[in-house]
Amino acid sequence: MPLETLLPMFALLGLATLLQTLSGFGFGLMVVSSFTLFGILPLTATTFMVSFLSLFNSVSLVARNTEQINKRAFTILLLSGIPFMGIGYALLEYLSVGMATWLNLLLGVAILSCCGLLLVKRKRGQPSGSAFGFTVAGGLGGMLGGLFSTFGPPVVFQCYRQAWPINEIRITLLAVFSVTSLLRLAIIPFGTLPSSDVFLSALLAIPVILIFTRIGRMLAARVPAASVRLLALTMLALSGVTLIIKNISV
Repeated sequence: MPLETLLPMFALLGLATLLQTLSGFGFGLMVVSSFTLFGILPLTATTFMVSFLSLFNSVSLVARNTEQINKRAFTILLLSGIPFMGIGYALLEYLSVGMATWLNLLLGVAILSCCGLLLVKRKRGQPSGSAFGFTVAGGLGGMLGGLFSTFGPPVVFQCYRQAWPINEIRITLLAVFSVTSLLRLAIIPFGTLPSSDVFLSALLAIPVILIFTRIGRMLAARVPAASVRLLALTMLALSGVTLIIKNISV
């Protein structure tokens, strides 16, 4: 892959990693929206890269804190999300062949919808008395995960409504994202396989992810979380609007 593609790719991956480390959300949405907007990679290749690289943000932390996973929520979210992930992935494969404009429009709408959910994600209600809320969140998350490798927003919204300790929320979410990223990678052989250039680029990006994760952790105590969250949501919203306008005018 040429250097003029690798450099902006690594810069956008670093920025997405830094913002997620500081704000707690958005790596997949930021990478998918920016890569699509600037034409870095096709969407199918981008979703592979998101699934592959997001594991380096989550697996090690989950492995050290398995006792903090809310097992009930974790199970319901996965059981309801996995079938819809397959549907979303099949839809991605269908739309990516000759219907890129519609796929990009759908991505723009999904980004704006996710921004709306993330704006209210910290409002907590009473703990869910039934599995319905988690089932709906898992299904919606699975569809987004299959389409755009971004399982998070509906699941984040649902978990942050619960009266759980913050660490339980974080580790439960990371556990769900770790498993869904692995599953997303497992179904890739049934669709468009990433090229050797894309796979090599993903391997080369691992140090970028690790370095910017470390930088983000060092900055976390110095940068107001609310400001970073607002910046991340603003960037996502702008990219969503730009994608919609760009593809409506085609």
